[in-house]
This record gives sequence, C-alpha cells and structure tokens, in this order.
Amino acid sequence: MVRTPVLVLIGFFLFAPVAASAAPPEAGAAKSVAEATKRVESARAALATAVQRIEKDPPSNADLDAAVAAVEALKEALNAGASFETADLDYARTVLAARKELRTRREYVDERRAKIHIHEFRRRIDGALGPLNERMAKLSEKDPGPKAMDEARAAVDSLKKLADEGRPLTKQDPKFATYITEIDATVARHEKTIDERWLQLSAQKQRGLLDESRKALATALTELDKAWSDEKFGATDKAVAALQKQVDEGKPLEERDRAYRAEAEKARAEVTQAKRRMEESVVQAGVSRVKVEMGPAQEELVASAKALRARKPTQEQLAEAKTAAFVVRKLVEKYEPQAARSPAISQYLTEVKNTLVEVEVALQVRSLDAARAEVVQALRNVEKRAVTPEQFEEAKTALVILEKTLETVHAKNPAVSPSAAEARQLLKDGRATMERRRYEVDLQQQRAKVDEARKNAAALVTQVQKEKPSEAQLQEAENAIKQIGVVLEAGAQFVKKDRDYALYAKETKERMAELSDRVTRRKIVLSAADARAQLAERLAMTKEKLESAKLISSTDSDVETASKGVDEVMQIFETRAELEQQDAGYAAYAERARAELLKMVEALEFARQARELRKTTGEALAAAGVASESAAASSDLRKRKQLYASALEKLKACQEEGARMVKGNASLATVDVLVGGIPTRPQDVMAQCAQKAETLQEPQKRADVQLRFHDGPKKAYDSAKALLSKGRKSEALAQLNDCVAEGRILENRYPDFKEQKFDVGGTSMSVIELIQACVKERKPLQ
Repeated sequence: MVRTPVLVLIGFFLFAPVAASAAPPEAGAAKSVAEATKRVESARAALATAVQRIEKDPPSNADLDAAVAAVEALKEALNAGASFETADLDYARTVLAARKELRTRREYVDERRAKIHIHEFRRRIDGALGPLNERMAKLSEKDPGPKAMDEARAAVDSLKKLADEGRPLTKQDPKFATYITEIDATVARHEKTIDERWLQLSAQKQRGLLDESRKALATALTELDKAWSDEKFGATDKAVAALQKQVDEGKPLEERDRAYRAEAEKARAEVTQAKRRMEESVVQAGVSRVKVEMGPAQEELVASAKALRARKPTQEQLAEAKTAAFVVRKLVEKYEPQAARSPAISQYLTEVKNTLVEVEVALQVRSLDAARAEVVQALRNVEKRAVTPEQFEEAKTALVILEKTLETVHAKNPAVSPSAAEARQLLKDGRATMERRRYEVDLQQQRAKVDEARKNAAALVTQVQKEKPSEAQLQEAENAIKQIGVVLEAGAQFVKKDRDYALYAKETKERMAELSDRVTRRKIVLSAADARAQLAERLAMTKEKLESAKLISSTDSDVETASKGVDEVMQIFETRAELEQQDAGYAAYAERARAELLKMVEALEFARQARELRKTTGEALAAAGVASESAAASSDLRKRKQLYASALEKLKACQEEGARMVKGNASLATVDVLVGGIPTRPQDVMAQCAQKAETLQEPQKRADVQLRFHDGPKKAYDSAKALLSKGRKSEALAQLNDCVAEGRILENRYPDFKEQKFDVGGTSMSVIELIQACVKERKPLQ
C-alpha cells in the first residue's frame, strides 16, 4: 500500500518531461483521465457486444462490419488517452487489459470474417460446378457443336477464375486449401478433356474434308484419262491444288493424331501421282494440238509484223496488229501451264513469243511516235501569239497521254528505249514550255485587265468633272477606282517576278491616287455649293420665324420655333466644320453667316425676354381678373378663398417679376403688352396690377373671415346642438367650449368683422352674438 504512491510519483517525474515536450493532443484526444477511462470502457463494452453477435453461425455481413468498427473504435479510444498512460497507474492497468482484449478480439473477428469469406467462396464454387458438369456431359455426345465446346471452355475458365480469387484464403483454413487443390485438379481434368475432344472433332472434320478433296481429284483424273481438253486439264489442276491445301491446313493435327497422319500421307502420295499423270497427259496431247488452236492467230500475228515493218502502216493495219497481239497473248497465257510440263510446247510457245514481242514493241514505238507528234503540234499552237485556253487544255491533255503511253511500254527494250528517251525529254521540255507560256499569257491578260480598269475609271472621273453629277455617279467613279486596286491585287504575284510589270503597277497606283484626288476635290466643291444653299435657306427661314416671335401677339410656340431654327443653323455649322478647311469660298461665306447668326441669337434672346414679360404682366393681369370674377361668383367658400389667393399671387408676380425683368433689361420698357386688346407699356400694366391687387384685398379678407367663421365657431355650435338633441352632454360641452375659443380667436384676429352678420341656423348672428349663445348654452352643462 505504501509502494504504490511512490511508484506513481517516480513514473510521473520520469515521464513528465516527455509529456511536456510532446505535441499538443489531437482534436479527438481525451481532456482528462476520467474521460479517457470512460471512453475506453464504453468501447470495450461495445466490442464485447459486437463479438457476441458474430458468434452465431453464420454471422451476417452487417454484424461482421459492426464488429470491425467496434475494434477500430476501441483502438481510437486507446489512442485518445495515450497521454495519460504514464500519468495514472489505474488508467495504465485499464489500458493494458484493453490492449490484450483488443488483440484477441481483433484476431477472433478476422478469423470469423475469413471463415465467412471461405464459406461464400465454397458456395460460389459449388454453384459453378453444376453448370460445368452439365456442359462437360454435352461434350460426350456424338456430334457436339462449336457452341457446346465454347460454353464448356467458358465454364472451366469461370471456375478457374473463382478458384484464383479464393486462393489467398487457403492460408487461413487447411480444409479450404484442400478444397481448392481438388478444384484445381477438376479444372485440369476438364481442360484436358476439352482439348482431347476438340482434337478429336477437328481431326474428324479435317479427315472428311480430305476425303472430299481426294474423291474430287480422282474424278478429275478419270475424266482427263478419257479424253484431253483444256477444261478437264484445268479442273484437274484445281483439284490437285485443293487437295494440297487441305493437306497443308491439317499439318498441325498430324503430330497429335496418328490415324489422321496416315490419311494425310496417302493424300500427299495421291497429289504426287496426280501431277505425274497430268505431265504424262500433256506429253500425250503433244504440241500439235496447241498448234491447231494457236496456228491461225500466229499467222495473223506474222502478217501484222510484216506490215509494221513498212515505213508508214495504215491505221487499219495498226488496229489489226493490236487485235492479233491481244489474241496471241491470251493464248500464250492459256498454255503456259502445259509448257511448264512439256519441252516441245515450251519451245513452240517461245517461237510465238518472239514474234509477239516484235509486234508489241513495234506497236509501242508507233504509239509513242503518235503521242509525241500530238504533243509537238499542241506545243506549236501554244507558242502562237493569240493562244486560247482550249489550246492550253489540248496541250495539257497531249502531255498526259504521252506520259500514260510511256508507262505502258517496255522502256528497257533496245528497240523501244530510244523512242522512250525522246518521249521523256519531250515531256520535260513540253511542261517547261507550258509553264513559260502560261505565265506570259497570264501576265498579258493581267495587263489588259488593269488597262481596262484604268480606262473605265478615267472615263467616269472625267464625266463627274463636266456636269453636276448625282450621288450614284460619284459612287460609281469611286468604285471604278477601287476596282483598279482589286485587279492589281489579283496580279500581285507578277510584281515579284517581272520588273516591267512592277513599274507598271507602281505607275498605276499613282494614277489611282490622282483619280481619287480629283473625285475628292469634286465632291468637296459640290458639298460646298450644297452647304451654301442649305445655309442660306436656313438663315432666311430663321429670320421669318424671328419676325413672328417679335410680334406683340407671339406665343411660346413662336419663340420655340424661332429657337429651333437658330439651333438648326448652328447644327449646320458644326456638321460642315471640316468643309470650311477644305473649301475657302465656303469658309468665307460661313464666316459672314456666323455674324448674321450672332445677330439672330441676340434678337431671339430679346424676343424670349419680351415674351416672358408679356406673360408675367399682361397675361397675368388677365388671368387674375378671370380668377377674381370666378371667386366673386362662387358659392363655395373654400374655392372662393383659393381663387382670390391665386389672383393676388399672379398680381404680385406681375409687379415684382415685371419690375425685375425691366430693371435687368431697360429695352424691355419699350415693349408693348396687350391688355384687353390694347397695346400698353409694361410700367402701366404693372400699375394696373397693383391697383387690381389693392381692390382684391377686401374681398379676399372677407372670404377668409367667412370660411374661418364657418369652419370654426359655427361648426362647433351646430355640432353641440346635434349632440344635445341626442343627450350626449359631455361631448356637447366640449363642442361649446371649442365654439367660444374659436370665436374669441376670430374676434381678435379680425376685429373689423366682429359686428358682421353671418347665417347661423336660419338666423343672422355676428361673431360676438354667437359666442354669447355658446356661453349661454354651456352654463347648464358645466
């Protein structure tokens, strides 16, 4: 009991520096020994429960996964409290027991998982064995098809793949290892069976094909022995080739199947014997038979050779020679197989070939000469001064024909090689001539196009200089000048290749610039004339509008119209500013027009001020008169008050604003203002406004008193009467108090009107009388 605290203290002092120097705990680390102990115990309990669940047979996958998760949870709980293992002895003992439990539990969980996987693999392998056995049974049938063979092999491969997947588990279970070994033996046995069955079927099939080919060869030999013919000889030759092909294709089976090897040896012997019999048949037929079929064609060929030796054979003779050579060539090819077996036929065919080669060579030389003659004539046409595109195409076609003809001849033949060499040189020279003449013609045509474009542009530019052209004509001239540039751009490649054309193109561009300048100057002159006319027209129209704005009867619309006219003239100056720099005549005219415009601007400003003065004085006086008359005629007190206030406001503006405007511009004092259709000076109008305002003071005040009396004490008195009739005394008392208060205010504000009588409930009362009536009514209620 005494030693335990001492050991704890020693452990603490030994490991305290290590703990102090260690890295800070992770986010999941326990914060105290109690928390760490609680987490470990909780994880141990969870692991025990999870292990108990997997003890049943068979455990579910979910329980196995839960057991693995519980193992990991215990491991994490131990790691979370690792820092307290050296600081607390009780916790260290708990951790020690937990680690032992973790190891044993983990081993048990891994073992249970392995057994489950082994059980699952055995189930899957057993499930694959059934279909495999069925497919292997089908192979033992008399004539299984390729599909049955493929299905059996696929089933074996599938079983082998499953065994390979489960092989790592054999280390954990000896019984399962023995089971996998048995499966491997089964797979090997079935593979061997499949291979043997495949060999058996292949040999059987190949033996059948071999028998068919042997029978076909025997039949062909029998027919050939009866009577000779090219067709029978050819059929026999094909039968020999077919049998040899079957023997070659079955060569791999001979090493694995003794019975088939014996059949193949017999077939080889039959092929050798058949070839010998065919050679004997050819010898027996002899060369006489070949001469019988080839003799007439040979005679035609000899005659053609004699005709070709002439200096100038006719076209009919050339055609007959070609036909005879074609027929003899086909017959030679036909009897080539017999010639390989008969020296006599071979010697005869050699003689025929010599004549055939002579004729073919002569025809080739003639065809080369004809093709060369066509090329020479076509090149002569191309060298002419006025060559056409059709002649270029003819020369091109002639060169192609000569090239194709060269490809068909035997250029290495001594009789043909000189003509072939001349043809090749002609091809080379002809292509060079074509390229040179094409360039010369293209250059000539390019200069002609440029000349045409220049001529057209010069004519159009001259036309726009003589008379006043339309916009379309000017545009047409500009387009024609641009067209020169387009044509020059199309021949840009000639600038680098031909020095004379380069100088010509440079001179043409200078001519383009000159024509463009002429068109531009013409457009400036025309624009200046149009601008002067437009400016003069706008100035005249603006003057007329200003005269209308100056009239005594002018309106705001007249002034606005004159203002827009001035703005339009200014806009013309702005839009044609660049034209002033381009045309001196227009610049001088524009300067004079600006001086005139300045005067118009001053006149417009005076007209605008005069108009504003007339509105402020004469029109305001008229409007005030209308408002006062309407006020006097109105029975609505509120509207009457508003109309009087509006009239007085207009009259005040007439006096004050009119005086300010005249003071700001003394010239306005001489402006006439219409008052009742009579021209009147502004000062007189402002005097009338003052007089009118003075006359309206009394009616305006009377209307204000009447409205206040009606909305104040009278309204309160009428409300009190209505409330009293309903027995609502307290509310009626409040209204009577308001009647007295409003009446006193009205009496003090307008003492001149305190004796004036007003209509109250069908009787006439003054303000004082109404106040007394309200006081009398409220006494009983107080």
